[in-house]
Amino acid sequence: MMTQPWHVIIERYDRYEAEPKRRAILALRNLARRISESPLAQGLFPSPHMFDLDILQREVDYPYDGPLLRLSAISDDQIEFRYVDTYEKKKQWHRTVDADQAWSRLIKFLDQLRWFPADLLESLDKQAR
Repeated sequence: MMTQPWHVIIERYDRYEAEPKRRAILALRNLARRISESPLAQGLFPSPHMFDLDILQREVDYPYDGPLLRLSAISDDQIEFRYVDTYEKKKQWHRTVDADQAWSRLIKFLDQLRWFPADLLESLDKQAR
């Protein structure tokens, strides 16, 4: 696993734009774009994992086995958020949301784990409404 610049991740998801049944994958692209255009880009580092998007708190090189947030398109319309901080899948925090709710779920996750100051997250959440 290696982190990559946000624009590389966005370009990777752009390849699926012509496929209308890939709403959740396109939502991952849109989420990556929003992150890259926000102050979150300074503290979140993406790593592609098949169709999934892994988000870490620091740049890493292979091998890396620390905690990460994995976003997965589990259907055409839904994204699963999974915080991988243990190898026991049953103990991992996870939520499934409609593709249109990905941004607000990300903001809630970042707030719950205090990855960013609350006032920054609040202002980003208000912009989304």
